[in-house]
Amino acid sequence: MHSTPALAPETTIAIVGAGRLGGVLARALRAAGFVVIGPLRREDRAADADIALLCVPDSAIPAVAFAVRPHARLIAHVSGATPLADVDFSLHPLQTFTGTETSEVFRGIGVAIDGRTPELLEVAEQLARALGANPFRVDDSHRAEYHAAASFASNFVLTVLDAAEELAKDAGVDRTHLAPLVRQTVDNWAASGAASALTGPIVRGDEATVARQRAASAEYEYLFDALATATRAIAGRAPDATTADHAATPEEPRV
Repeated sequence: MHSTPALAPETTIAIVGAGRLGGVLARALRAAGFVVIGPLRREDRAADADIALLCVPDSAIPAVAFAVRPHARLIAHVSGATPLADVDFSLHPLQTFTGTETSEVFRGIGVAIDGRTPELLEVAEQLARALGANPFRVDDSHRAEYHAAASFASNFVLTVLDAAEELAKDAGVDRTHLAPLVRQTVDNWAASGAASALTGPIVRGDEATVARQRAASAEYEYLFDALATATRAIAGRAPDATTADHAATPEEPRV
């Protein structure tokens, strides 16, 4: 094993954890020219390596890190929420994975990194760039906000889309009809932000339509109210907007 933090092509990396991300990372790191061991499952023997990359549930990181410490020069995890208490550096791809992706999936995506020292931070950066990703630093004091943002951008989006799919069924509308709207909305947000991209009855001040939407939301009424309140705040940030333009009506109480 090597004694310097620089990542040489012959660097050995043990992937500990055979879940979705572990398998994809193993393929991508092999394609990048590293010597990859694994993904290793729970029953596998710990392997000697330059780097042990822990792709395990957050709650398992302390115990797994302790177990592999005698076998690896450096230990890293791929958690977005877990601090560096038990590892040397971290590498969190800001992406969602099914486990079937090719090694190209990391190219151009963001990867949150951190390290206990500047040298270890450099190792994390080199590893991210070897995957073709764009690294950015998120330290322990900002992990909670960062990970919450990731959940809003991915998990909670799926919650809203599932509600949209369910509400659309009675009208004979399915995912394939909604998907182009979703894609264009995301593209508009990426280009100019939510306040500029926002359209619809709330931003237009069409309260009669908002009330009809709320009545049609059935068991999703609680979600509609929360989202409408948040959407009014976004609409209030739009150019030339005033608070009165987007005030709630008696038919649509604030939550």
